[in-house]
Amino acid sequence: MPEKQETKNNHFRRYPYYSKNRYYNHIYELRTEQPRLDTMICLLRSFLGELQMFVYSLWRGSDRLPKNKDLWRAIPELLPELASENLFNSQASNKTSNQAQDLNVTWIGHSTFLIQVDGKNILTDPIFGSATFLFPRILAPGLALTQLPLIDYILISHNHLDHMHYRSIMWIKKNSPNLKLLVPRGDSRYLLKWGFRPEQIIEGFWWESYNLDSFKFTFLPAYHWSQRSLFDKNKSLWGSWMIETKQYKLYFAGDTAYSGHFNTIANEFPTIDIAFMPIAPCEPRKYLHTSHINAAEAGQAFQDLGAKIMIPMHWGTFHFGSDLFDTPIRQIKKWWNSHISQELGLETLKIMKIGESYNFIQDLAQYSLKAPSQVQKSQNNSSR
Repeated sequence: MPEKQETKNNHFRRYPYYSKNRYYNHIYELRTEQPRLDTMICLLRSFLGELQMFVYSLWRGSDRLPKNKDLWRAIPELLPELASENLFNSQASNKTSNQAQDLNVTWIGHSTFLIQVDGKNILTDPIFGSATFLFPRILAPGLALTQLPLIDYILISHNHLDHMHYRSIMWIKKNSPNLKLLVPRGDSRYLLKWGFRPEQIIEGFWWESYNLDSFKFTFLPAYHWSQRSLFDKNKSLWGSWMIETKQYKLYFAGDTAYSGHFNTIANEFPTIDIAFMPIAPCEPRKYLHTSHINAAEAGQAFQDLGAKIMIPMHWGTFHFGSDLFDTPIRQIKKWWNSHISQELGLETLKIMKIGESYNFIQDLAQYSLKAPSQVQKSQNNSSR
């Protein structure tokens, strides 16, 4: 079993509320939601919520699709040979020291990233197909499952179908025999049914850390919910992940509304190199603000975290709201230009194309060379 640790600064931490086998973001949510969760009304509300989201996904019809899908995809010839043993295949015996120091990120789509660091392959919230028949995929995944290298770790933020995709995970299970999965508390029951061995699964609770190989994984708060069927709403936890290596700290925000947990995380992790931040769905805010941040809120959360580089995610793959395809990107650029560009420079916002693979070593090295006063200024702004 991995070594489990707890982070410091207990005074500032937020924890989920737990009652009658269900989790809640805070006690007020418990008081308003719990009576409904124990009745058939909950089931009806859940179904109507999905139906409502589907109706919003049809808003404006074909106008919501990208005019030219090729503009949003990386050029295949520029992608690395990810399936080759020359790039972080965990069973390759001839890794070089340069490979072990690389930090290569490939955006596969939605919240799915292949992160290659310290000679290991980490996959976040894998989905390589459509979420459901109601929510087909807009753009094909940036990598096919057959192009993946051997995966060492899968990180799951929550169990929604677009983040814990059964078929994708089962394909990876078949082809990566040494795979380990880090999931929120309550989700191991699904993985055990899918044939995973107990020693392959690590269930995380907020603020718990796990040392595996050269990594330290910490499960952190998010403001969201969980559900895979009509009867299991909030019976498992949700959250975000911090990946710590000897050189870097990478924050994967999962799905979340905007709340004070970003400042809390910044207090515990004062230096975050890359923050993977969801920026959609943006509209309609009346229904989405309690579970999803929009682009402007994601920018504010990035400032709260005090991170160096922001990578937008959770956009351009499924229609989960009434946004146009590029609404989240236009909004984050607008927010960035009016809040951050004068202080840090646009190089700290990395908008990736589907299938783009990028090595962040030089970007982080350049950031560290900035004048101390400029870095201190950004940190002061992030604490506001």
